Amino acid sequence: MQTDENVQNRVERRRHVRAQDAVGLHVQRLEDMPAAGQANTAPEQATVRKRDKYEIKGYANVCRDFPAVATYIDDLEERIRQLLLDGDEAPAKPTHKVSLSAGGIFFTDKTLMHPGEMVGITLTLFPSGRRIGTDARIVGGNETPEITKGDEPSYRAVFVRMSDADRTAVDEHVNKLLDKRAILQD
Repeated sequence: MQTDENVQNRVERRRHVRAQDAVGLHVQRLEDMPAAGQANTAPEQATVRKRDKYEIKGYANVCRDFPAVATYIDDLEERIRQLLLDGDEAPAKPTHKVSLSAGGIFFTDKTLMHPGEMVGITLTLFPSGRRIGTDARIVGGNETPEITKGDEPSYRAVFVRMSDADRTAVDEHVNKLLDKRAILQD
């Protein structure tokens, strides 16, 4: 029996062109990442970051009653995410072979993840060195052997929070790869 989520996942997989590429990839569970503006050092008291800002009591009311404030919060989070990316050291060479589209990514990683889990993904595209940070939802694991790395599990993830500029950059990058391959085949 097909659920609405399964149908949505299949639709998402076909919405964007996809190409295999070698990229710099860093995947981290959202619970393991500091919230925007928090220091990377662990505080004395253990704190747990909410998986989703909608889990914060009263946030849904703010979104409903003050949509401009909710939009401002989203924009501010995206700006903080970009500033944090700029402070990280980018890999000098690719770390993973992936199947990439503007809608998602297929990759292998030693970390055990589960469908439905939210992760933070940092991509470095080569040769441009463009860095892209996004949140993604794991939608499947170990489904196809097209990109495997030893015995590491493989995952399919859908990009959830990505700026329009970053989504366009990924789409252009994938199209350039496909154009180069078409030229080489001629």
